[in-house]
Amino acid sequence: MVSMSEIINIKILYFAFIKELTGVRSDKMKLPYGSTIHNLLTNILDIYPQINNLLKSIKVSVNYKVVDTDTILKDGDEVALLPPISGG
Repeated sequence: MVSMSEIINIKILYFAFIKELTGVRSDKMKLPYGSTIHNLLTNILDIYPQINNLLKSIKVSVNYKVVDTDTILKDGDEVALLPPISGG
């Protein structure tokens, strides 16, 4: 049985202008067991408030699959913040 006080480790990847605004390509973050993408984004905004205006337009993937903000994270997940895809 998993303890509710267990900590999970998440790897975060930033792409395109998100990477430029944060100044980093990747981060690692520890979160409580049961955390969601929404919780992760809140923590990221505490560190990088300059990306706040972008959150409504970016996509988030977990282990190469685009997910919703209510997705529950697991230990070892790789989360990518992806810019919107534009066509032309």
